[in-house]
Amino acid sequence: MKLDKYKKIFREFAEEAEFMDENIKNLNLDKDSKILDIGTGMGAMSTLLALNGFCVLTGEPKVDPEINGHGKHNHHNHHGEHEESAWNNWKKSAKMLGVEEKIKFQNFDAQALPFEDYSFDGIFLYDALQHIQDRKLALNECLRVLNEDGVIVVIEWSEGQIEKEYKKYGYKIDFIDPQDYIIREDISFKVFKGETINFYLIRKN
Repeated sequence: MKLDKYKKIFREFAEEAEFMDENIKNLNLDKDSKILDIGTGMGAMSTLLALNGFCVLTGEPKVDPEINGHGKHNHHNHHGEHEESAWNNWKKSAKMLGVEEKIKFQNFDAQALPFEDYSFDGIFLYDALQHIQDRKLALNECLRVLNEDGVIVVIEWSEGQIEKEYKKYGYKIDFIDPQDYIIREDISFKVFKGETINFYLIRKN
């Protein structure tokens, strides 16, 4: 089963693969939907979307703002399971799962998306919003390029998982709830809580 293989490849980023997979399926997006994955990383999100039959455009800035002085995504470096070079090796993982042809990559900044209004049916940010400096601006940019009947999916670590990692590794990351960064009357939120991650859905009213 490809989901089992996915879990072996992405390890801690796939602890709730079934939960994520179920929620993706429940979105009922057409397979020809235009999908954007913001914050490629190792490709955990884009690969799971491709496994669900979607063609995905994924990307991140050319220069990660966290590299200088902080280390890239340093709250996971303690795991010792991923070398630095693996963060940009999403193609290898996609190829192992047979979905490399469904994923295209380009560099872009989430705070200034280089796309026209109403360009995408689904926009996904997995462990990405917390790494963006201006989260309000990024979310507004996502809404700008989202189709009227589209959905933005923000996936971030749960408070319980953050506390668990703090006790285990001695570091604490921000708890991110996108509702704290964008308040607009023309959007609605829905939240599905998992053990390690929360799944936030943002739609236009």
